[in-house]
Amino acid sequence: MSIVNRIKQLMHDSELSAAAFSDIIGVQRSSISHILSERNKPSLDFILKILHAYPSVSSEWLLKGIDSKSPPTFGIIQDKKAATPRETEITDTNSETKSTPQANTIHRETSNKVVEHIIVCYKDGTSITYLNKN
Repeated sequence: MSIVNRIKQLMHDSELSAAAFSDIIGVQRSSISHILSERNKPSLDFILKILHAYPSVSSEWLLKGIDSKSPPTFGIIQDKKAATPRETEITDTNSETKSTPQANTIHRETSNKVVEHIIVCYKDGTSITYLNKN
């Protein structure tokens, strides 16, 4: 199955037309049309927009057809040993003397960075993506 067929399958599973799909991922409708007709191949930017709009879709599945679309694969923890929780001792921070009066001060850094999107992952395996529309 080609990447175009996997995109078509994603659109079919989401019950979306090409126009609605293009609006969701943030590309021009002509881009979808050209890709679905196989006139053009999807660019990296196009693929990244799909992955941002559909965080439950595995990049391995979309690019190569490997894996399945669900459950979502996060690829953060590869080693089973790293996934086991460890007990750590917590020391009481109130027993220490507070020598700095700045402990309650909030420092704000000025930056030109703009949030593009936020992904919230829930323990039940679902997630939701909030996109900045600016």
